[in-house]
Amino acid sequence: MSANKNECLVFPVQQIMSTSVAAMCTALLMTPFDVVRIRLQSQHHQLAKGDCFVFRNGLGDHMCTCFNGHETVPWYNRSIPGKYSGTLDALFKITRNEGIRSLWSGLPPTLVMSLPNTIIYFTAYEQLKCFMGYKRDNLNPIVPGIAGGSARILAVMFTSPIELIRTKKMAAKLSYTDLHKILRDSVELNGFRTLWRGLVPTLWRDLPFSIFYWSAYERLKVYILEQFHATPTLSAFYSGATAGALAAILTHPFDTIKSIRQVQLGSNQSQSNESTLHILQRMLQTQGIRSWYKGLVPRLLKVAPACAIMISTIEFFRQNIFI
Repeated sequence: MSANKNECLVFPVQQIMSTSVAAMCTALLMTPFDVVRIRLQSQHHQLAKGDCFVFRNGLGDHMCTCFNGHETVPWYNRSIPGKYSGTLDALFKITRNEGIRSLWSGLPPTLVMSLPNTIIYFTAYEQLKCFMGYKRDNLNPIVPGIAGGSARILAVMFTSPIELIRTKKMAAKLSYTDLHKILRDSVELNGFRTLWRGLVPTLWRDLPFSIFYWSAYERLKVYILEQFHATPTLSAFYSGATAGALAAILTHPFDTIKSIRQVQLGSNQSQSNESTLHILQRMLQTQGIRSWYKGLVPRLLKVAPACAIMISTIEFFRQNIFI
């Protein structure tokens, strides 16, 4: 029986369990590096009340709003004696001065969004791939691409209202009563589509990434299994890292646009009404094609290991526990 047929014998509840564990492992391993990144940035520029910053927990990007209370210094602005000289130095000093738990500061609130999104995405992908008849002897790259793209749309559509509620509550520090009233008034004025505001810009980056990622991943996984006789888990690790890196390179211009919009929001600049394609065209004309790939290396250093950890953990559960 082929590996792909075995995959289709895994029930959705088992896929949910393995994805949940994989998501937690990925977040726990990747979050400390983003906490360090934010702390390195804040030692040069303290984040003020109302400022926004992007928190990346290995599962997704989350816009966070600063609220500097009077009782304690928030984790993203804490200072220590001396300065951080780099990533490893910051990891050591944060652990020594604040305790190892500080390396996961800010993680719990973002998991409220990340876990549902990740579970829906990976479970839907596996179900759709099997439903479409993808088999090891029929490695049509179109099937994983369609399944991955469709799964991403489902996940984003389901979790976009949750992200909207979370963002509004953080941005204005609203009570749930006030938040309910604002959302109700927005729906009455603009209809239910207001709950999915920002869906299109998100899909501009995430949809192509999913299509490229799964098409490359499935092909690479079988190639490594057959040519190098690697274990399924190891094959998934290498394939996930490689496919994640390739997809990140191909879709990075869209990530650049998303970052530009986030900077506008975080610095209280007025949001541009330009479409994504118009912004890309303007950047190409004024700054050249290199402007599309600013920040590519740091993104690769996050995306590749996150993809590898996530998919290999799922594969480990599939091979050693559920089958």
